[in-house]
Amino acid sequence: MLYVSFHRFGHLEILNICCHILWGVVQFTDTCMPDLHYGKHLVGATFKIIENSSLFTCASECVSYGICKSFEFEFGRRACHLNGFDDPKSLEGGGESSDFIYSSIMNWNETTLGPCHHTICGYTQRCSETKHGNVTCDEFLPNIAKDKPTKASSMWSRIKYPPSGAVDGNVTAIGQSGSCFSVGKGDFFPWWQVDLLDTFVVVEIRVTNRQDFKPERLHDFALDVYQDDPIVYANGSSQLCYMYNGAVTEPGKTVALQCTSPVTGRYLRLSGKKTTSRMDLLQFCEVQVFGFKLLQ
Repeated sequence: MLYVSFHRFGHLEILNICCHILWGVVQFTDTCMPDLHYGKHLVGATFKIIENSSLFTCASECVSYGICKSFEFEFGRRACHLNGFDDPKSLEGGGESSDFIYSSIMNWNETTLGPCHHTICGYTQRCSETKHGNVTCDEFLPNIAKDKPTKASSMWSRIKYPPSGAVDGNVTAIGQSGSCFSVGKGDFFPWWQVDLLDTFVVVEIRVTNRQDFKPERLHDFALDVYQDDPIVYANGSSQLCYMYNGAVTEPGKTVALQCTSPVTGRYLRLSGKKTTSRMDLLQFCEVQVFGFKLLQ
């Protein structure tokens, strides 16, 4: 029996030894180790930290989260940092981050990552394996817009179609219930916004169309995120999460829109961009916002 002491080995040597051991146990379809960045750390992207981990466990955890794009493994603490971004151009190195290994999850070997590699879960979901070998997809990100303060450029009725109706958690999409929102007629620059009450990285927004009346009114809208309240700071800069072109004509449909690039802020604004007439009203029944707070 071969006994090996890792005390004096460097990180790269340990990984190579692990690679050779795994090579004798499972058949790899690609190279054993992907392109790793030693001594590198991606700052400002972590949504979850897992203590007492290992490099391979860290990779398996990353692939199980829909939003996880990359990870760092911290040798000193044996901590796994799961990232919502994959941006090698922003890697930092040296100093306190010299104990890190950074990797994108894109090129990791399928056998190493386990059954969740083949399971397509939602962007805001986590894949987990049951004791019987099956996999399930469960929501892990909360709807951070629910019951938060809302405002709008106008409203059809403060009682029947208030801005707050779009964050009450009711996705039945029936306007008569008082759970939908609509701007007033003649509003050619309509908008609706929610204050998330804290700074979040926004990753996905779901907008539910009205089911019972003129669903085609939900069309050509932008989803922007602001650091500061755009009502107070009219010249403040925005970050575009998503631009929806065309109409959501299906009654009661919920469209799930993933931000085309990472956006961070406190205020989310939905703005109509092509109002064609006085009665072309911006209306919808629910807006759900999914995101996370950055961890250090």
